Amino acid sequence: MAKKLKGIAAAPGVAIAPVVHFHTTLDHIPTYKVGPGSVAAEKQRLSQAVAEVAAGLLALQKELTDQIARHDVRIYDAQLAILHDPTFRRDVENEIGAQGVNLEVALQRVIARYESVFAAMESTAMRERAADVRDVGRQLVGALLAKARTKYIANGQDYLFAADEFLPSDAGLLDRKHIRGIVTAHGGKYSHGAILARSMGIPAVVGIEDVMLESTTGTTAILDGDAGVVILEPTWEDLNHYDRLLRERRGLESRLAELRLQPPVTTDGTQVSLQANVEGVQDLQALDMASIAGIGLFRTEFAFMERRQFPTEDEQVAMYRRAIDSAQGKVVTFRTLDVGGDKPLGYFSMPEERNPVLGWRGIRLCLDWPDILYTQMRAMLRAAAGGRARIMLPMITSRSEVVRCREVLQQLVDDLAAAGVPYDPKIGLGVMVEVPVVVAVLDDILPIVDFVSVGTNDLVQYLLAVDRDNQRVAKMYDPFHPGVLRVLQQIAGAAAAAGRSASICGEIAGDHWFTPLLVGLGFRELSMAPVFLPRVKLMLRSFSVDECRDLAARAVAMQSAAAVRRLVQEKIRVRWDRFVGGSHEEARP
Repeated sequence: MAKKLKGIAAAPGVAIAPVVHFHTTLDHIPTYKVGPGSVAAEKQRLSQAVAEVAAGLLALQKELTDQIARHDVRIYDAQLAILHDPTFRRDVENEIGAQGVNLEVALQRVIARYESVFAAMESTAMRERAADVRDVGRQLVGALLAKARTKYIANGQDYLFAADEFLPSDAGLLDRKHIRGIVTAHGGKYSHGAILARSMGIPAVVGIEDVMLESTTGTTAILDGDAGVVILEPTWEDLNHYDRLLRERRGLESRLAELRLQPPVTTDGTQVSLQANVEGVQDLQALDMASIAGIGLFRTEFAFMERRQFPTEDEQVAMYRRAIDSAQGKVVTFRTLDVGGDKPLGYFSMPEERNPVLGWRGIRLCLDWPDILYTQMRAMLRAAAGGRARIMLPMITSRSEVVRCREVLQQLVDDLAAAGVPYDPKIGLGVMVEVPVVVAVLDDILPIVDFVSVGTNDLVQYLLAVDRDNQRVAKMYDPFHPGVLRVLQQIAGAAAAAGRSASICGEIAGDHWFTPLLVGLGFRELSMAPVFLPRVKLMLRSFSVDECRDLAARAVAMQSAAAVRRLVQEKIRVRWDRFVGGSHEEARP
């Protein structure tokens, strides 16, 4: 039976291959007492181990020089710096002399202390540097025990690397010709292992805690590095679908490269604004800003979740300003703090809730704790001085909530003006449409906002009363449901009638099978994870607006999601196949 495991998308791409388990720890570390007369010998052992590990890292760095980006090769400089750091060496030697322990034990203790220092840092990127320290310690102990890990020989077979974590030195162990993907129990999107995976073009999913327990060496698996999903023992339907994606990806590569700077327009010249969803400044810095219209969703909560206390106003100003500067004059839409539900803050006490997704989250929390909202909005106003930014409110359910936020914004504008502090007096204010009741009162809200953006992930979940993370009912979560399409049509129509822009920033914006339907329903702004932008652009350039309207009209008139999917299969996929040179057999939108 297929088992779907959800993790963190660390490197894009899709892979299908058997899992191979790799064990990243040494089984036995010797422990013995060291007398004063033996300390010098232990120090000499340390010198020899450092020299051996440094030589290995330099060789690996040289080996990878022509295979990955030059700045990514410098990742190994961080480990070399640790090896040659006099403070590190002194700490290890002091541990041997003061505690009378052998070098292996001293290394373990010092590395553990260093790791705890990194773990206490506020920056996620810096916390993930603990993996470099851990990797150096592992290599040193391996050298001391003469147990250097040998290269994996795949014997000509494709495989998925599975381990507790993927550390930089692991790159030297791989059969890089046959590795198809990386899946780990631990690690983060900005760890050096994840950066290397992206640079080597290896799809990766990290943070699946049970992957080593749920799988064995030889287990067939699908790794989806775009969605952050691993499917163990996939069904024929799963294999068929992802095999199709792989073949499609190969056919797409040349087409997508040609499209990079082509405008996102329909065949009859109608412009559609394609924007990116990002989780932080790191994501934004990696974007090709020349190929997109801006940032349609900047999830500010991730910066809060990375910290151990609320960021100050000045800290937020610096973060938002870096984002605006990175956008190179294009608009950045900042969503105000959306924590609660599945995104708690470790330093902020929140009540236990039976159903947190429907509980104290988003704008509800911020209006109950106005200091949070005041500080964040003030920081956004200040950061936007001389740039382009918009503020978007999540989990709105009524006009009165928007009015209260408007009042806060106006008060902050007045205060900044009186104090002579630079700010953006024209910053836009919009709302997310994700709670179904908002659709019924949208005509009341539109006059007092500048734009709306549809968060389809929650909206579809609420409309269908389906928890998409619940395996028993997840198959009922279907955005192609005609009722969902009719609601989206209603939103786009109301916004157009009020002269307001309406965008989609949920997952369906990045689903290219949806693109003609969304354009036909009236949406001219789509914001998505950057990895999906090229496909959406290609699909957009394959249809005219009239064709999109015809498809949307037919879809909303249907009586089942299955019927809509057949329409996609018969009309949209056939066009797509013609453009990418594939076949349309065994298809599943």
